[in-house]
Amino acid sequence: LNYPGFNAAFTNLGKMGRNGPTSVVKLYADQDHESQVKLSNGIQQWIVPYSGQYRIEAVGAAGGYSNNHNDSQYRGRGARMVGTFNLFKDELIQILVGQEGGVRKYGWTSGGGGGTFVVRGSNTALIVAGGGGGLKAVTLRHEGCDASTSTSGNPGYNSWLGGSNGHGAITDDARSGKNNN
Repeated sequence: LNYPGFNAAFTNLGKMGRNGPTSVVKLYADQDHESQVKLSNGIQQWIVPYSGQYRIEAVGAAGGYSNNHNDSQYRGRGARMVGTFNLFKDELIQILVGQEGGVRKYGWTSGGGGGTFVVRGSNTALIVAGGGGGLKAVTLRHEGCDASTSTSGNPGYNSWLGGSNGHGAITDDARSGKNNN
């Protein structure tokens, strides 16, 4: 978040995988938002210190990769979204920073990266950046694994279709080989 004379970079607080952060610790020490961030169920809560226009940049996390194939350089990249928003002093902003998808050590698949969400109050989205897709034993970059900048997700490489209109994607039932919504 950028405002003239104020700059705050929110991070995933050193977390990776599916479980979110549980403590802010001292990771924002000596930064403009030091002691201004509280944590609630992995969501960072920040109260706007000054009314004005803030430039917000959100980046989704990269997907995981398969350790068996050392394909980390090919994993899906998260989207990068930027916008300028009027924020008001004492307004609650909630920030969920996506975490990288888990690394698959045994087998051939890995998790997708988490999206990054910046929300006004309790439910008004300001900006959202989708996470990148996880991999299944690839040896080169496939653009379909990168996050989309639209409300519909990419289908990935040799995979199920991506989500559409802001809704999640189809999942696979490994026991039957059929897809489910």
